[in-house]
Amino acid sequence: METLSAGGRENRSRPPIVLLHGLGVDRRMWSSVVPFLQDLGPVWAPDLPGFGDEPPVPPGRRTPEAYADWVAERMPGGAARVAGYSMGGTLALLLALRHPGRVDRVALCCSSPCWGLGWRGWVARWFAAAGRAAAEVFQASVRLGLCRWIRDPAGRAVVDDMVARAHRPTLLALHRALAATDLRSRLRGVGAPALVIGGARDWLAPPAHLDLLARGLPRAERVSVPGAGHLLSAQLPDTFGAALRTFFSVRHPAGEVVS
Repeated sequence: METLSAGGRENRSRPPIVLLHGLGVDRRMWSSVVPFLQDLGPVWAPDLPGFGDEPPVPPGRRTPEAYADWVAERMPGGAARVAGYSMGGTLALLLALRHPGRVDRVALCCSSPCWGLGWRGWVARWFAAAGRAAAEVFQASVRLGLCRWIRDPAGRAVVDDMVARAHRPTLLALHRALAATDLRSRLRGVGAPALVIGGARDWLAPPAHLDLLARGLPRAERVSVPGAGHLLSAQLPDTFGAALRTFFSVRHPAGEVVS
């Protein structure tokens, strides 16, 4: 299933905006951001396979590369403005690398080019050993983190539903695959203008990882949000939504370097 906000006839003629969610949640993580973007063009926020209402794919297709191809096959036609959050940022990068004609510009939010760096490699090995128990711990941490910033009962009910619906074998497979994915040497191949945005206090995708993205991408703008952690979209939705709106609104002529 998906969220698709099209607006009027003029709006539908503009390049689409594609929003790719993070690991363990679904399209609803973007609900506070869509109002900032929906007048800029049609917004497509899909549930990725195994999350929300989208059924899982076979085990052999539970990889970041296969998910990027899945998005390319289903996204609205033409070159899109793409935002990816955490895992979705890796998928957005792979989309730009594997299907460059489909990406007009790309926003990489609280993400990393190499999730297996440092202690993350140890976590990946623990996931491989602990199996389903690790998935439950991960989802409990997602729920706890989001509910720190989402206080209303309706919002918390959505969080509970997102956490419950995530297909555990898919979550485990993607976690392991992401830990083994290293895109640092391929960043120069992303020709689209890029926004690299994250929280200054993010320990899952720390500033050093965002700096790797910003330095490696040929046309990158780096935005650090003071005081924010990994759940920037829930902690400071207005700041996050406004930053995406600005990036998706400004034209970047071919060859212009955004810095």
